[in-house]
Amino acid sequence: MINRLLRAFGRDAAVVLIARLLQNANGFLLSVLIVRRFGLASAGTLTVATTAIVVLSLLGTFGLTYGLARLPITEREKNTLGAFACLIVMPLSLPIVVGLGVAAGHSAHEVASIALLALGGPFFAQTNIVNALQVLQGKAAQSVLPPLGNLAGLLIGTACGGSLAVFALVLAVCRFAGVAACFAFLPLGRLRLRDTLAHMREGTRFLTADALLLATDQATIIISSYLMSRAELGLFGLVRQMLTLSDTPSWSRMQAAYPAMVADPAGVFPGFRRSMLAFGAVFAAGVAAATVPLGLFVYHLPRFAILAPLLMTIVPLRYVMGSFDMRLRAMGLVARTNRLCLLRGGLSLLLVPVAAWRGGALGGVLATMAQNVIATWLTSRVSVSEGAGEPVPSGAHDTAEMAA
Repeated sequence: MINRLLRAFGRDAAVVLIARLLQNANGFLLSVLIVRRFGLASAGTLTVATTAIVVLSLLGTFGLTYGLARLPITEREKNTLGAFACLIVMPLSLPIVVGLGVAAGHSAHEVASIALLALGGPFFAQTNIVNALQVLQGKAAQSVLPPLGNLAGLLIGTACGGSLAVFALVLAVCRFAGVAACFAFLPLGRLRLRDTLAHMREGTRFLTADALLLATDQATIIISSYLMSRAELGLFGLVRQMLTLSDTPSWSRMQAAYPAMVADPAGVFPGFRRSMLAFGAVFAAGVAAATVPLGLFVYHLPRFAILAPLLMTIVPLRYVMGSFDMRLRAMGLVARTNRLCLLRGGLSLLLVPVAAWRGGALGGVLATMAQNVIATWLTSRVSVSEGAGEPVPSGAHDTAEMAA
């Protein structure tokens, strides 16, 4: 059974998965270091910073993770486009991370810590762009370079000692060095600035849906930070991190399969959806099993060992929801996807903060589960309706969306 799943997963997807798992292992190491060295309240600081990390990791891609496979330009030109996007995401992100620190920090030190930790957002955006280029060009094995830079930052930052802010600064520098190393293996070509900006504008069409969903999802954490203690918020953040880990294989699988889905959505999707359900069940069980010793012997939080496995029960649904999402994007049904994600984001804002206020971390977990069940049902209904299962001819997307 496991061997069949691994063969179905695919070589490129498996390589990208290894890189993403290493990245998530870095995330766990970061959480452990913060909890053990700086206390559970500092985990709450990390949770606040994570709101910017998640949003910027999406917006900072400029939609190129979806757009690069569609562009009729050479590989070298795509590399140049990706390098330009990786450069400009940094100055564009600074006002956001600093603003978050000022808005949510309880002291000058926490303001600096939140801003520096939130620089993980541009880093993950750059990593996603680089991974898309590597998959398209058969260089998926090089996707391990950014997580290796991340790991080096954790080790060097720990060795340096000092405050949480100093640790976060060292981590940020090493992370960006890992991304820069990737472009040593991606030859660049000439691409006019006007064309570069035009391609980036085209890519941003695919950002609206995810931006709506992630912005509202992370807004629930900001609101909850005013309704829960820092300790409860830290526990909720650690549990949500396990959900991120369980989602990692789905992202790898979808990233590797996306070019084929663009070419033939109707032919690829049925088998892809079935395999995603199986993968979701397997990885959910594995992550759930790992959370018990992690909570008892690493975090020393018995409640974590209960809440994290509980949240893992929705993972198979999230994998299926992701497959429906990818089909809509591969077919260029942007307006339909935007409306769907607006509904799903509204559910998060409606359910999670109220439940977290009344029930703390447990309330937040139960509300997250309810939101995912409803969101999966909505996504499946939208994806199979109005002929969404039929391929849309190239060039017809804009007309179809205007009519919608």
